[in-house]
Amino acid sequence: MAIPQLPSEPAPASAPTSAPAPPPAPASLPDQRSIELAPIYLPHYKRAASTSRHCIYADCGNASMHLIPTFIKKMLITEHNFYVPRFARVCQQHLYSNVWHELPEQESSISSFTVNQLEDLIDIAKRNTVTFDFEHVEEMPNHICHYWTGLEVTEFVILFNELPLFNQVSSPKTALAIFLIKMRTGDSNKRLSSLFNIPRSTMERHMNIVRSCFMEHFVPLHIGLQHLTREDIVRRNLCIPNAFFLNPHDSNQTRPAITICDGTYIYIEKSSNYFYQKETYSLHKYLNLVKPFLCVCTDGHIIDVIGPYAATQSDAEIMKDLFSDENGPMRTFYREGDVFILDRGFRDAIPLLEACNYNVQKPESLNEGEHQLTTIQANKSRLVTLCRWVVEVVNGRFKRDFKLFRQEFFNRAHAHLMKDFKIAAALINRFHPTIQDRPDASLIIERAMRYQHTPNYLAEFVRNYNLNRRSIMFRRIDGSFPELNIFPVFSYSDLILFALGPYQVKQARSYYGEHVRQNGLYEIEVCPELEHSEEMVAAVGGNIPYLLRGRIQSRHVGRRKYFTYILFDAQPSNNNCLDVILGYCCNCLVGNRTVGCCCHVMAIIWYLGWARHETNISRPASFLDNILLVIEE
Repeated sequence: MAIPQLPSEPAPASAPTSAPAPPPAPASLPDQRSIELAPIYLPHYKRAASTSRHCIYADCGNASMHLIPTFIKKMLITEHNFYVPRFARVCQQHLYSNVWHELPEQESSISSFTVNQLEDLIDIAKRNTVTFDFEHVEEMPNHICHYWTGLEVTEFVILFNELPLFNQVSSPKTALAIFLIKMRTGDSNKRLSSLFNIPRSTMERHMNIVRSCFMEHFVPLHIGLQHLTREDIVRRNLCIPNAFFLNPHDSNQTRPAITICDGTYIYIEKSSNYFYQKETYSLHKYLNLVKPFLCVCTDGHIIDVIGPYAATQSDAEIMKDLFSDENGPMRTFYREGDVFILDRGFRDAIPLLEACNYNVQKPESLNEGEHQLTTIQANKSRLVTLCRWVVEVVNGRFKRDFKLFRQEFFNRAHAHLMKDFKIAAALINRFHPTIQDRPDASLIIERAMRYQHTPNYLAEFVRNYNLNRRSIMFRRIDGSFPELNIFPVFSYSDLILFALGPYQVKQARSYYGEHVRQNGLYEIEVCPELEHSEEMVAAVGGNIPYLLRGRIQSRHVGRRKYFTYILFDAQPSNNNCLDVILGYCCNCLVGNRTVGCCCHVMAIIWYLGWARHETNISRPASFLDNILLVIEE
């Protein structure tokens, strides 16, 4: 059989005399590593820095660091469009402070994301939401229980055991948890009922049962004049108010009780009841509100909560109403010589309290025709504010830990408004730690008592020689100029001791931001050769007095600037930075004080003595500078 022959291939053509040009090389692809590392910008999402070296909250120096729980990460993504990287950490204070909404507002927030971060963000958002099972709260993670109720698991169990709820509701622990979550978050009843998957009417009925149980079995044990004795208040006196307002020779049996009183606000909705609308409208706040009245110990323990009072009633009127009846509970509880620390709003109640032989301490008011407190008045006011801040901290705890009181109260809930406020006060007393004596309390007492009656010689010198109107003797320089290297260096604790507290030190950074806003320079005026310096040396000591002057912008009035003077020794005989400062004064309301200093004086000392020696000192919240539209005149 013949095998078929395949067609033969054509003979190759003769080779050309020259080889053809090679095809063009393919376009070079970008480096894969550069694609992975290229940042992706999301205009509507922000994130924290991916570092475990510090807390995700700006300017937080706390050392105790924790991982952020996953359910909080998911909440931040879904509610605030904020992503927390895997390596980010949070300190214990901020983990339990419930201020997560502040994270996206921080200047340090970042809008760029890596591919890995985006993948992690999506994975977190896809995870199932944590379900609540408060009937088995002992098995619940501690941080989840605290996030929703404000109590740790052990505290929740302790509270539950103090309330006889077993025979009143079918799921007593869940009912208690719903009430606590309502207080802590302020969420609507509709949202809470959907969260726990129970009918709204049933949930509201359970909340009323829990509220009644609190008022009957828990609140009387933790707030009110019946829950403690006057001697209990005496034992709670801190050492600073004891040193300022009590006789050091008093024994424990004769020592007076110290009480701080103040009114706070709960904002409410407008009402169609015109009588209620008029009584609750505040001409001071231009809002509708009611006023609970607080009496607290110097360690922050709440003695009693009274109210609510109308917005039209002043603190003085409330105080007079409480103490006008000599057989009333207040006059019966307190005795002659007890100390009441008040603010200026109680001025009209002072005659009644002094007629009852109580020791009343309040900040001084301006004399008629004056624009500044005298040195004695300013010093006395500072002694009062060194103790009175406690009641402001307690007021802040209500708004921080119970968001129900941070927002407008619905009119239909006014019937139990004060019950809820008293329950919150009882919970604070039961589970919140009290304020303790500061580690540097003895140093603050010693410094305050030393300068309590010391005249402000520099202020008198400025007035006598009219330095506010003299500019030729001063030379303007930048605060970083080497000529100011002779200014003493402060530690942060030195600044707090100099101001007798942290308030002025915290305000100094904001004043610094205002001072450098125009040209970025911290301008100071110096007077190295002070005329009549022998008078100052004779009055305040020192070897070579060196005078500085600053013009500090008011935080309240845009067109007002304060002249601030600081006198220090250019050749000090010792290295104690507090002794190198020979004098200071300001033409603000309290600028004549020698016990502590005003914020304007601290703004200069903070920068020259501390901030310029630090790194990464920036203006606070500078991202807000360009938010508002400016109308050019």
